[in-house]
Amino acid sequence: MPPLPDYASTELLLGLKTRKDLASWLGVSDRALRYMLYRLGDGDKYSTFSIRKRNGGLREIHAPKKALKYLQNKVAHALAGVVPVRQIAKGYVPGRSIYDHAKMHRSKKWVVLVDLKSFFPSINFGRVLGLLRAPPFSLENEVAVAVAQLCTRAGELPQGAPSSPVISNLICRKLDRQLLELAKQAGCGVSRYADDICFSTNRKRVSVEICDFVNEHGWVPGAGLKQLICSNGFEINFSKFRVHEGRDRKLVTGLVVNKGVSTPSRWRDQLRSSLHVIDKYGEAAGVEIISGWTSGFFRKEPGDVLRTIRGKLGYLKWIDKVANHLATDALRRNFPSLASLMPISNDGVSFRIMAEGPTDLLHLEAALDYLRKSGGFLDVRPRFQNFLGDVGDSELWETLLRIAKADVNELTIGVFDCDSPAFMKKTSLVPGGNIQLGPRVYAFCLAPPGTSISNNFCIESLYSRSDATLVDGSGRRLFFGDEFDSASGFSHDGLYKCLHPKKKAIVVSDQVARVHDGASVLLSKAGFASQVKDKAPPFDVVSFDGFRPTWLGIRALAIAAVRK
Repeated sequence: MPPLPDYASTELLLGLKTRKDLASWLGVSDRALRYMLYRLGDGDKYSTFSIRKRNGGLREIHAPKKALKYLQNKVAHALAGVVPVRQIAKGYVPGRSIYDHAKMHRSKKWVVLVDLKSFFPSINFGRVLGLLRAPPFSLENEVAVAVAQLCTRAGELPQGAPSSPVISNLICRKLDRQLLELAKQAGCGVSRYADDICFSTNRKRVSVEICDFVNEHGWVPGAGLKQLICSNGFEINFSKFRVHEGRDRKLVTGLVVNKGVSTPSRWRDQLRSSLHVIDKYGEAAGVEIISGWTSGFFRKEPGDVLRTIRGKLGYLKWIDKVANHLATDALRRNFPSLASLMPISNDGVSFRIMAEGPTDLLHLEAALDYLRKSGGFLDVRPRFQNFLGDVGDSELWETLLRIAKADVNELTIGVFDCDSPAFMKKTSLVPGGNIQLGPRVYAFCLAPPGTSISNNFCIESLYSRSDATLVDGSGRRLFFGDEFDSASGFSHDGLYKCLHPKKKAIVVSDQVARVHDGASVLLSKAGFASQVKDKAPPFDVVSFDGFRPTWLGIRALAIAAVRK
């Protein structure tokens, strides 16, 4: 995830005068910072490993260890707020992606691909230091040196550090401006994704400043492009220089851009073949077969095959979402038995929720709306099915059994209160637990809110007691059974009297009168639920945090069910 600018940190960073100031800003002592910079070796600060590139080669990754990664992250967020990245840069920028890089060049007659050789290693300590000393950063020398040391390894930007992408984009601002000027002069579009630069045009011929055809060598970079790249401290990787014209397959960062933007058909065929093998022979035998394939697409150890397939399915789903395609949905339909491998659909998991009565559903729906405001639970799409009146736990249980017997295709989850020990014992339900009643039918019990309550609770118990007993505009409120003396019927504070105090209901449903004037002050469960759902004052400020464990349980159950 590209770092988002932290403008408050940016302002503080630019005002630092000494290394001690930098250490304080980073949240460490100067001694700890000096130890990190000058005493620890690279082996103590980085984990080094290799990953396979698309062409079969290896790319070396230097991933910083936890302490250094934290410091580099803070630097990255602050640097990102100093100056905006130019529009042609599509890599490592929030809100931009390889899809945006490819989309610029779709349906073009000419596509020219340029690769920068050893991109991150070519950005050395001196270049980083020069960047930090110069405007608009203008860091004090002592601070600039320490930041540059913090963000380089063996004098180079390490690929794998969170600060490297941000610094590389800042280093490339001049390059990006000059690339844009060259493209405008040549009547081309241009974009850059890290070390991948792409020009495209519908003109009859691409300018010789960008590419030229030499008989003995074929297509080569143009003089203007070569001079521009070299003057910015980079080198063109001539072995990866490509020019595509007409009906040639045009591939930009792994995506075909001939008509629209899509994954390559061969890539999709290989993925479909792997799913077919697992579907036909079963997971264990299928994985063994696939791991023996010679294609680099699946040249993996058996334990990595499923992880690779899931990763590719997730990538395909993302492309479907941004490009408005339906390839993942087609695979899901063609291989229904492989639901456990498939990513969740773009619309989230759809299912039906039933409860013991309409008030329970109002609470659950209001809580979900509240929890979604913080960005959670967006991957579930429940349909709330209401009964005309309260049906009780036994009736809901029987309804779920009938649905299970009918083998209805819609995933159905019945939500039960935890207020009947006899029913809980009979069904083996436990707080926060679930029981499968049919292929796609489940019973789920409310989860405790995380606060200290008894094992006997109902949905109104998930609110804090202060929120649940708020007084509405008519002077009424909800009452709980434990507020009253079971013998006299008077509330423990002496202000109210309950008509039938010996009933064991958690929430009082009988008449409650105010002692001093005899006025009825009971707010019914239905009245409470509807005012909460409608956000009627004072219920517009209630917290639904007590519902989070319940919704986490429902969400986990729904996702697990669709993967079975």
